[in-house]
Amino acid sequence: MALVPARVVVVDDDVAARELLCEVLTGGGVEVVGEAGDGLDGVRTALEVDPDVVLMDLRMPVLGGIEATQQLTEQLPCTQVVILTAYGDHESQRGAGRAGAYSYLLKDTSTKLLLEVVNQAAKFKRGLEAREKLEARETVAEP
Repeated sequence: MALVPARVVVVDDDVAARELLCEVLTGGGVEVVGEAGDGLDGVRTALEVDPDVVLMDLRMPVLGGIEATQQLTEQLPCTQVVILTAYGDHESQRGAGRAGAYSYLLKDTSTKLLLEVVNQAAKFKRGLEAREKLEARETVAEP
Protein backbone atom coordinates (compact mmCIF):
# COMPACT_ATOMS: atom_id res chain seq x y z
CA MET A 1 0.00 0.00 0.00
CA ALA A 2 1.39 3.40 -1.00
CA LEU A 3 1.95 5.92 1.74
CA VAL A 4 -0.54 8.78 1.46
CA PRO A 5 1.19 12.13 1.99
CA ALA A 6 0.07 14.26 4.91
CA ARG A 7 -2.24 17.09 3.77
CA VAL A 8 -1.29 20.32 5.54
CA VAL A 9 -2.47 23.93 5.80
CA VAL A 10 0.29 26.36 6.79
CA VAL A 11 -0.79 29.40 8.85
CA ASP A 12 1.81 32.11 9.52
CA ASP A 13 1.64 35.88 9.17
CA ASP A 14 5.28 36.07 8.06
CA VAL A 15 5.14 35.50 4.29
CA ALA A 16 8.81 34.49 4.01
CA ALA A 17 8.48 32.00 6.88
CA ARG A 18 5.30 30.59 5.34
CA GLU A 19 6.96 30.15 1.95
CA LEU A 20 9.99 28.46 3.51
CA LEU A 21 7.76 26.11 5.50
CA CYS A 22 5.85 25.18 2.36
CA GLU A 23 9.13 24.40 0.58
CA VAL A 24 10.40 22.30 3.49
CA LEU A 25 7.14 20.39 3.78
CA THR A 26 6.81 19.77 0.05
CA GLY A 27 10.45 18.66 -0.11
CA GLY A 28 9.72 16.22 2.69
CA GLY A 29 6.83 14.58 0.85
CA VAL A 30 4.02 16.54 2.51
CA GLU A 31 1.17 17.95 0.42
CA VAL A 32 0.52 21.62 1.25
CA VAL A 33 -3.20 22.08 0.50
CA GLY A 34 -3.58 25.65 1.77
CA GLU A 35 -1.90 28.69 3.26
CA ALA A 36 -3.12 31.58 5.39
CA GLY A 37 -1.65 34.74 6.90
CA ASP A 38 -3.76 34.91 10.07
CA GLY A 39 -5.72 32.58 12.32
CA LEU A 40 -9.16 33.52 11.01
CA ASP A 41 -8.17 32.86 7.40
CA GLY A 42 -6.45 29.69 8.58
CA VAL A 43 -9.69 28.40 10.11
CA ARG A 44 -11.62 29.27 6.94
CA THR A 45 -9.05 27.55 4.74
CA ALA A 46 -9.02 24.44 6.90
CA LEU A 47 -12.82 24.23 6.83
CA GLU A 48 -12.68 24.36 3.01
CA VAL A 49 -9.98 21.73 2.45
CA ASP A 50 -10.25 19.48 5.55
CA PRO A 51 -6.50 18.90 6.00
CA ASP A 52 -4.88 16.24 8.15
CA VAL A 53 -2.79 18.87 9.93
CA VAL A 54 -2.76 22.63 10.38
CA LEU A 55 0.71 24.00 11.05
CA MET A 56 -0.12 27.10 13.12
CA ASP A 57 1.93 30.10 14.17
CA LEU A 58 1.10 31.41 17.62
CA ARG A 59 1.08 35.20 17.47
CA MET A 60 -0.72 36.62 14.44
CA PRO A 61 -3.06 39.49 13.61
CA VAL A 62 -6.86 39.15 13.46
CA LEU A 63 -6.98 35.81 15.33
CA GLY A 64 -4.06 34.29 17.23
CA GLY A 65 -2.93 30.69 17.05
CA ILE A 66 -4.46 29.60 20.38
CA GLU A 67 -7.91 30.94 19.51
CA ALA A 68 -7.70 29.53 15.97
CA THR A 69 -6.65 26.13 17.36
CA GLN A 70 -9.62 26.13 19.70
CA GLN A 71 -11.99 26.88 16.81
CA LEU A 72 -10.43 24.17 14.67
CA THR A 73 -10.60 21.51 17.36
CA GLU A 74 -14.30 22.32 17.82
CA GLN A 75 -15.20 22.46 14.11
CA LEU A 76 -12.81 19.82 12.70
CA PRO A 77 -12.23 17.51 15.67
CA CYS A 78 -10.13 14.98 13.74
CA THR A 79 -7.81 17.55 12.15
CA GLN A 80 -4.65 17.95 14.21
CA VAL A 81 -3.02 21.32 14.94
CA VAL A 82 0.73 21.59 15.35
CA ILE A 83 1.83 24.91 16.82
CA LEU A 84 5.09 26.16 15.28
CA THR A 85 6.27 29.32 16.99
CA ALA A 86 9.27 31.33 18.13
CA TYR A 87 7.81 31.55 21.65
CA GLY A 88 8.71 28.79 24.09
CA ASP A 89 7.17 30.22 27.26
CA HIS A 90 5.18 27.87 29.49
CA GLU A 91 1.97 29.92 29.39
CA SER A 92 1.83 29.72 25.59
CA GLN A 93 2.51 25.99 25.73
CA ARG A 94 -0.25 25.45 28.31
CA GLY A 95 -2.66 27.57 26.28
CA ALA A 96 -1.95 25.53 23.16
CA GLY A 97 -2.53 22.31 25.09
CA ARG A 98 -5.81 23.57 26.54
CA ALA A 99 -6.92 24.59 23.03
CA GLY A 100 -6.33 21.04 21.82
CA ALA A 101 -3.05 21.30 19.89
CA TYR A 102 -1.46 17.97 18.96
CA SER A 103 2.07 19.31 19.42
CA TYR A 104 4.03 22.47 20.16
CA LEU A 105 7.30 23.06 18.32
CA LEU A 106 9.70 25.96 18.19
CA LYS A 107 10.62 27.42 14.81
CA ASP A 108 14.25 26.36 15.24
CA THR A 109 13.15 22.70 15.36
CA SER A 110 15.01 20.48 12.91
CA THR A 111 13.40 19.73 9.57
CA LYS A 112 13.53 16.03 10.42
CA LEU A 113 11.57 16.50 13.66
CA LEU A 114 9.06 18.85 12.02
CA LEU A 115 8.33 16.30 9.28
CA GLU A 116 8.10 13.45 11.81
CA VAL A 117 5.58 15.35 13.94
CA VAL A 118 3.49 16.42 10.94
CA ASN A 119 3.38 12.85 9.61
CA GLN A 120 2.53 11.40 13.03
CA ALA A 121 -0.24 13.97 13.47
CA ALA A 122 -1.64 13.03 10.04
CA LYS A 123 -1.50 9.34 10.95
CA PHE A 124 -3.31 10.12 14.22
CA LYS A 125 -6.05 12.01 12.33
CA ARG A 126 -6.56 9.12 9.93
CA GLY A 127 -6.82 6.73 12.86
CA LEU A 128 -9.51 8.89 14.45
CA GLU A 129 -11.45 8.99 11.18
CA ALA A 130 -11.19 5.21 10.74
CA ARG A 131 -12.48 4.69 14.29
CA GLU A 132 -15.41 7.04 13.64
CA LYS A 133 -16.33 5.12 10.46
CA LEU A 134 -16.12 1.79 12.27
CA GLU A 135 -18.28 3.06 15.14
CA ALA A 136 -20.83 4.43 12.64
CA ARG A 137 -21.02 1.04 10.88
CA GLU A 138 -21.42 -0.78 14.18
CA THR A 139 -24.21 1.59 15.18
CA VAL A 140 -26.05 0.95 11.90
CA ALA A 141 -25.56 -2.82 12.22
CA GLU A 142 -27.05 -3.01 15.72
CA PRO A 143 -30.65 -4.32 15.86
